[in-house]
Amino acid sequence: MSKEKFVRDKPHVNIGVLIAVFGILSTLSLGMLIFNDIVAASDSDGDTIPDLEEDRAVQPLFFDITDEILTFRSYGTETTPISGNHEVGHNLDISHAGFSSHLEIRSKLYDDVSTEIPLLEFVVKYESLIEFTDSDANGFFEPALDVVIAQTTLDNITRTQFGYGVDGRPSYYSIYSTLGGVFKVNLYTSREHVLLARQVGLMAPNELKSYLTFTNYGPLTPGTNLALKLSLNATHNLIFSNTGLSVKSSTGEYMVEYEWYNWAITDGTPTIVNTTIPKSSVPSNNGVIYINFGELTNASYDPRLSWSVPIPGKWNITDLPWTYFAIGSIALLMVVSTTRILRKKPGRVKYVYAKSSDSTKPTSKAEKRIPSRLRHKNR
Repeated sequence: MSKEKFVRDKPHVNIGVLIAVFGILSTLSLGMLIFNDIVAASDSDGDTIPDLEEDRAVQPLFFDITDEILTFRSYGTETTPISGNHEVGHNLDISHAGFSSHLEIRSKLYDDVSTEIPLLEFVVKYESLIEFTDSDANGFFEPALDVVIAQTTLDNITRTQFGYGVDGRPSYYSIYSTLGGVFKVNLYTSREHVLLARQVGLMAPNELKSYLTFTNYGPLTPGTNLALKLSLNATHNLIFSNTGLSVKSSTGEYMVEYEWYNWAITDGTPTIVNTTIPKSSVPSNNGVIYINFGELTNASYDPRLSWSVPIPGKWNITDLPWTYFAIGSIALLMVVSTTRILRKKPGRVKYVYAKSSDSTKPTSKAEKRIPSRLRHKNR
């Protein structure tokens, strides 16, 4: 009796190989998640900014300077299938125009700087200092309710200093001041993450740090409060945050945001600073805010302006979606393993010698390998 040859003619998958593949992929993915956390937290220069984020944020920075305008330019070249190479970038113009104009900061974001047509433009203008009596004692300057005692128009600001390097750090700075030096605006920007002097705080790329100081301010009437009036203007609608501590304008990918804080150092003590923002819910591309400092003689305050331009950064292996890889691999591993366990295994067949009725030995070669269950059945 010849042995029948087994022919595997149906689709099949080696479950063991699948388990090994998904097991290796799961282990790799989980390992990359841990590695990604380590890389994301690494900070070799001690500036509290991760090295990976710092490396991606570095962009070329150039500046032009005249008697009236100081311009910082940053851009990067992007390649697209449609338009080819074009320079996505940003210009930051700080102007004061001698003794006849206010200090004005203009942020312009370009899809292509060669066209000189910004997709988004955002302007912050230092208008005036307002001394007022707080009629309802709520800490906010409300033009319709509060009485204005005096108003100093900030049209006499000049640039007193400009340079590079603050406390040995690679940062551009410019200082603007009123004639008497009572109100000053120190501005800082950098091409790298740097930690400036303690009073300035942390500064990052794509950011203009403002440091406002009041020195020996003498109110016209003792006991009155002081508010700084800023006018905002943008080519797109201004969106104020729910907390009232920031305003942004965005096209989607391109975004500019002006942020301030609810505290300041007033006469050496941290104090609450309220900000009056437009109450209308109707979107608008212009508005006025009042930063209320209360009573003061000396004070410091540090709002900032930041922008976002989709300049392509450096690719890193940690950019891959390892979280999804890990979840998917573990899920597939569980499914395949469960399938392997639930597969029905064929029962073992026990072979015995078939014995004839009149002999203790097999009667023939064909009877030597007859399964016991068939032997009993044939009897």
